Amino acid sequence: MMTDMNQWIDFLSGNFVSGLIGAAIGGAASIWGARMQAKASDRTARDTAARGTAQEAYELVSEVLSLMQAKSEISSPEDGAAWNSQQQVLVSRARTGVSLLPPSEDVRRTRCRESLKLISLYDGHVTWDDHVVLTSIALNDVMAHLGTYFSGRDLPAPTDVKARIETERKQRRRIKIGRMLVALEQIAEHQGGLTPDEEQQANAIRAELGVQHSGELPASERAAITA
Repeated sequence: MMTDMNQWIDFLSGNFVSGLIGAAIGGAASIWGARMQAKASDRTARDTAARGTAQEAYELVSEVLSLMQAKSEISSPEDGAAWNSQQQVLVSRARTGVSLLPPSEDVRRTRCRESLKLISLYDGHVTWDDHVVLTSIALNDVMAHLGTYFSGRDLPAPTDVKARIETERKQRRRIKIGRMLVALEQIAEHQGGLTPDEEQQANAIRAELGVQHSGELPASERAAITA
């Protein structure tokens, strides 16, 4: 009788302990699951916020591009100063947004920062059209990196934006002075020659272009000059 009682007590004790262990394991699993779910929710919230910030920065850069392209010229020093001030504000705000990209986007953030550094103020040393074209290269690169991030697409292939801008600058310079050379050649043809100052200018252009006559320029450059 006593043996049966002890066995019954052992049975109950074992079930009780097993129940406690099971409850403890179940409770721990629930807590762990809740924590994992909370972390996942936090990550989602951070990711959503980061994408929202990137989209805002994209829109700021896009606004600079749109305003710049809509402006036909800089009419005065005051107009230039006003534009530079407006551009600075928008680019500065975009730069702040870029800095808030998450650590996982270090490459994207670095590329955006490098391209933003290439966006210079208008100083009148180049034509407004040249400034728009050259600045657009950097702006479009930033937009490509931000746009692919907030839309969930892959990082764009790396490009040397600075080199692209310099190549475009040199090409536009060649077209500009090529047109000057063509004009001087026409003057020489119609007037039977050039003045000493005009001849000096023509020689300087020939030296820079590496030709003796505009007809020696590549076909693509001749087409752009006459366009």
